[in-house]
Amino acid sequence: MTVTVKSLAKAAGVSRGTVDRVLHDRGSVKKELAIKIKALAKEMGYVPNRGGKNLAAVRERYKIGVLLPSIGNAFFEGVIEGINRAIAEYEDLGVDVIINKVQGYDEATHLASIDDLKLKGCSAICLATLDTPAVSKKIEECNDLGIKVILVNSDVSGCRRICYVGSDYCKSGRTCAGLLSLISRKEKLNILVVTGSSRMQGHRIRIDGFCRELEHLNVDFEICQQVESNDSDIQAQIVTSQYLMHHKEINCVYVTGAGVQGVGAAIIATGRKDIIGIAFDDIYTTVEMVRAGIFKFVVCQQPDRQGYHAVKRAYQVLSGSVNAQTLNDFYTDTIIKISSNIGK
Repeated sequence: MTVTVKSLAKAAGVSRGTVDRVLHDRGSVKKELAIKIKALAKEMGYVPNRGGKNLAAVRERYKIGVLLPSIGNAFFEGVIEGINRAIAEYEDLGVDVIINKVQGYDEATHLASIDDLKLKGCSAICLATLDTPAVSKKIEECNDLGIKVILVNSDVSGCRRICYVGSDYCKSGRTCAGLLSLISRKEKLNILVVTGSSRMQGHRIRIDGFCRELEHLNVDFEICQQVESNDSDIQAQIVTSQYLMHHKEINCVYVTGAGVQGVGAAIIATGRKDIIGIAFDDIYTTVEMVRAGIFKFVVCQQPDRQGYHAVKRAYQVLSGSVNAQTLNDFYTDTIIKISSNIGK
């Protein structure tokens, strides 16, 4: 349906004359209202005459910072794709985005990166970061300075944030447990958990949801060990190989973070066909592992939507087009991929 000045006016709750003045930069309209109308025009897909050139550039710039532990973690390539999509959509409304990329989950590195975004003058920051007291305190410092904080991909306890954008980790953990209960023919499941970091709230919740659902389904299981890979394929292969070498009773490996390729290589090296592999995310290093049957399925979390909606919400709050107090958390869909549909 074509978006008109009339439909824009109805959505904004103003007169058609006010919308016309804003779109053509004529007359006096309050700055906050003008920003709201231009944002609505963009979101609703309004295309004015002369190829859309009447939507004048907003004079005020909105600098948004992003912190991602993306170095060496292919999952975040999808998050960055979503961020870039948001940049393309909102840049003519005054949005500038700075992305700080770090590797792994070293607390000092994450804290320094947040400080760097503050020093660069970001008015809002989207953080995929650790759930530790020091990080929570740093987020509170940002709030005290008036910097809006949105948490993306993994939440942080005990801090004031505008909202969380990401996966429902409890639901995804429960989904893995439910699928495992359907495909397993083991009398007892002896499970090795390979997680990225216990400092990431999402990784912890995936494990908790997984265990609770197995208990609810009356599955006979034991978590034999939990090891950390720091989301590194090399580290994941080392720790998984070491454990599988000395514990032949393991018949299931549950990977709650990255490092799936490394875990898969460790399983292949055992020469065993009875180990059930479970992981997350449809990324290029995982696809062949699933198609080869090393991992029976993966549960995906729409990384592109995480990146897009984190930046979109940051802009909406900064521009005043949305009241920060009314924003709810945004959860992406929980999607199951098997060999028949992965990579498509």
